[in-house]
Amino acid sequence: MIIADDHPVVLIGMRMTLSTLANPTICITGEASTPEALILLLERQSCDLLITDFFMPSDKYPDGLALISFIQRNFPGIKVLVMTMVNNLLILRQLLKLKVNGLIDKNSTPVELRSAVRLSLKGDRYVSPSFGLLLESAKKGEITHSNLSPKELEVVRLFGQELAGREIARRLNRSEKTISRQKRSAMKKLSIKSNGQLAVFGQSFL
Repeated sequence: MIIADDHPVVLIGMRMTLSTLANPTICITGEASTPEALILLLERQSCDLLITDFFMPSDKYPDGLALISFIQRNFPGIKVLVMTMVNNLLILRQLLKLKVNGLIDKNSTPVELRSAVRLSLKGDRYVSPSFGLLLESAKKGEITHSNLSPKELEVVRLFGQELAGREIARRLNRSEKTISRQKRSAMKKLSIKSNGQLAVFGQSFL
């Protein structure tokens, strides 16, 4: 099992929590604090399960949905459990569409984390109750901007971090022209008329 988070305290907490699992075959074999360190670790070392944060800003690799998609394409045998504080409905839905093995709230108890690990390793999906309630309540009133594509969603999220189009293109390994087109498409779907409004909306993903 590999764990990844850009906060050392979180890594320490996960290590302590998972060390009490009553199964000697389940152990942490590697840790990473950046997307690039995580990719290098996955290339060098096999594992059954990856527990990773969603937001891990980096200059070389994208984080978020793009990172999860990259891992699933290049390391298809690894189960992925995403541990995050993100409660944005669009992001949670996209993660489920990517068929991650679990979504766990960072505010969860150690007992819940251990349960999520056990279920994920068995091939079952675990979703924290807090996320489950949010997803369930949304079914009663669908949000109008839920038709953003995953690529548009990532562009909007990074735009909310006040990144320029050139920087977003570099992080996502796309052309500036493509980023511009995806931004315009997202703005049209969201009925947003200005870059300032888009930045404010994008900040809701942080």
